[in-house]
Order: sequence, then C-alpha cells, then structure tokens
Amino acid sequence: MKTEKIVLSFIAVAVGIIAAGIGFYLYQSTKTVKVTKTVSVTPTQSAPTEKPTNYLTVDSPKDEEVVDKKTITVSGKTMPNAVVIVSTLISDIVVQPTQNGNFTTTATIQEDQNPIEITSIMPNGEETTIKRTVTYSIENF
Repeated sequence: MKTEKIVLSFIAVAVGIIAAGIGFYLYQSTKTVKVTKTVSVTPTQSAPTEKPTNYLTVDSPKDEEVVDKKTITVSGKTMPNAVVIVSTLISDIVVQPTQNGNFTTTATIQEDQNPIEITSIMPNGEETTIKRTVTYSIENF
C-alpha cells in the first residue's frame, strides 16, 4: 500500500511536469513580439583626455620562455614613483624604478614551470599586474 502511494506520487509529478512543459511551449510559440523602430548608432572615438596614472610594461622575461639558468633577469618600465614587486615561487622582490621608470632585477626560479607576477603599485594605491610563465630546463630540443 505504501509503495503504491509513492509510485502514484512520482507518476503524478511526472505528468504535472510534462503538462507544464507543454503549456509553456504553447505559450512561447504563440507569443508575438512587436517591432517598433530600429535606431542605428555609430560609435565615435575620442582621444583620451588625460595620461594614464599607472602603466607597466615587461621586456624580460617573455611569456612561455624556456631558460637554461636558474637566475633570470626581470626588466621593464613603469611610472617613476611606483614600487615594483616581482613574485616567484621562491621569493618576492621589491624594486624601485629609476627616474625614467626603468627597473631591472634578478630572480631565482625552480625546475619546470615558474609563474612570475610583476606588479606596479602607485602611491595612490592603483596597481597593475603582468603574469609570465618561465620554464627552466637543461634538455636540448
């Protein structure tokens, strides 16, 4: 008796779901959408009005670079008054850029793939991060 009630409940729920699906399908297929007016908008380009407050470029290392030394050079350019942080799996290195914004440091990497994050932080708190992956391998290709 109890099993019959459970089976009948499942059948009733299944029939209800099917009926609701059919009703929804019929509603959607008979619904009409009114098209009123099409407006064409042409985008215009305007020159930036002010210099970006924070930027960062990384010259070395290149992304997905394969090296055969455990010490690599990280170099690039940012704003002169920013602080640059180079993060590897082994350490975090803080670098002060020169008066023209150039920075250079060396970092030690491990075997295989090494994610490297170079972050430039401005005095106002804005930051920009560039991620690179460098692989250390001594195998000949």
